[in-house]
Amino acid sequence: MNCKRKLVYAALALFIFAQAKAQISFGGMPRFIETKSQSNSIVTLSKINNNTLFEEDINLTGKGSAMRVGVMQDAKYNNKTDGNTITLDNGDRIWTLTIKSEDATFMSVAFKKFDIPAGAELYVYDATKEFVIGKFTYESVLPNGDFYTQSIPGDQITLEYYEPKEVAGMGVIETEQVCHGYKEIFEMMNHQKGYYGNSEGNCHINVACEEGDSWRNQIRSVAAYEIIAGGYSYMCSGALINNTNNDKTHYLLSAYHCQDLNNITRFVFYFNYQTNTCTGNSGTYNNTIIGADIVAKNSASDFLLFKLKQNIPDNFKVYYSGWSRNTTTPTVGAGIHHPGGDWKKISIPASISSGDANLWEVNWISGANNKGVTEGGSSGSPLFNADGLIVGQLYAGVSACNLINYPNQLYDYYGKFSRSWIGGGSATTRLRDWLDPVGSNVTQLNGINWDYSGDSVGINTSIEQNTMSVYPNPSNGVLYVDINEIGQGEYTIYDMMGRRIQNSKMMLTSATYQLKTDYLKEGTYILEIIVNGKKYNKTIVVK
Repeated sequence: MNCKRKLVYAALALFIFAQAKAQISFGGMPRFIETKSQSNSIVTLSKINNNTLFEEDINLTGKGSAMRVGVMQDAKYNNKTDGNTITLDNGDRIWTLTIKSEDATFMSVAFKKFDIPAGAELYVYDATKEFVIGKFTYESVLPNGDFYTQSIPGDQITLEYYEPKEVAGMGVIETEQVCHGYKEIFEMMNHQKGYYGNSEGNCHINVACEEGDSWRNQIRSVAAYEIIAGGYSYMCSGALINNTNNDKTHYLLSAYHCQDLNNITRFVFYFNYQTNTCTGNSGTYNNTIIGADIVAKNSASDFLLFKLKQNIPDNFKVYYSGWSRNTTTPTVGAGIHHPGGDWKKISIPASISSGDANLWEVNWISGANNKGVTEGGSSGSPLFNADGLIVGQLYAGVSACNLINYPNQLYDYYGKFSRSWIGGGSATTRLRDWLDPVGSNVTQLNGINWDYSGDSVGINTSIEQNTMSVYPNPSNGVLYVDINEIGQGEYTIYDMMGRRIQNSKMMLTSATYQLKTDYLKEGTYILEIIVNGKKYNKTIVVK
């Protein structure tokens, strides 16, 4: 990704409406002020030995434990006594502080205090000034003052704080810690089926690929999240989940072992963290939410239920997945996850069986027809049945990409949703009280969109994928659709985030229908056609 694209992306894609109260970033660009005294604003932290951390990871990393990705360093600085402040000709002030942690692969900053007046702005960027997040304002922080930035690539991170002359000197910014990343969270983004650190992820399938076509809603429910605990940073996966009030309460299901850590201080959730195309290496990774309460957990089925502390902005366009607590063995569905903290992936099992009273055993497809596996960092990710409903979350297993020719070793275990439903018999140890607040006693529940519109593209509808063909695909302006239907229908085109791009009526008078695509930007889309009560969808590519 070139410099210009990164800056535009940071300035525009990070925009979130103020009323949403998430880790709000309002777009804009820093001033990049440099002066002769700029060197005074650089501090260097104690050196971290990455090799030592990797050696320790031999006993730490894997499914069944949260995956460690960084170490926290004390970095207690503030805008009153540290860094460099200049006053512009018009009386406005700019404070800068650069924090360097040698050999870090990425960095993020935890703040002890972030108290700034209206009109003031904070930006954060890397050494190249190519990767910029912000602006952050007084509306960007939790009511308790908690604030934590997403990760920035490289071993140097700069804070740039702007105050208009009317409020000059009023703001207080105080950092507490910096995360020194030692695994390649950004280098992995240069791979279609990338990896985190030295994991073996060359068989993973991006959710933008056709394997994800029937799961577009469910994909939008899955998130990666970072845990700050005991002086380290860890990664796991989870999924937003619906409740019988259908009220978009921000419950997120994950794994018990992901929180089985000492001195947890923060959670940071990454939504829509996925590539835009099947084979591309760019996408979204900055739809972040900070803060969560653990409302229920139980080790028997290894479940964990979060309630996020912040509202999820509408422009995240998330989905709250449905669930089934049926005890019968589910038919094959899909696993959606962030292996090694990588871009969101989809894996299609070969079979599901009952491992024991608490766990499902999932076996993956081996050899040339492999449809993905899981890794460390996938922990807590949902297992969906064929109806698109959550039936479990990832606990542990031995599957790995380098074992795809060894079918006897391609298995994982997922905690049974039905077992988690009853848990340990109390509200804090079971799901029932939170996901069925109305006491309906239903055995399954469909998911809902962020806008209450229900399923738009997804497996909870009658989808006839195999009886519709499209050509040429990729399309260069015109697409021909062959469908074995005659009658009045409608078509909808969605982008890979599930956003509706086009919707129109159509009259099918023959087997072939001509559809113009010249108004679409280059990229990958989902074409959905509804006719005679049936729904068809296909992935289309526009060149």
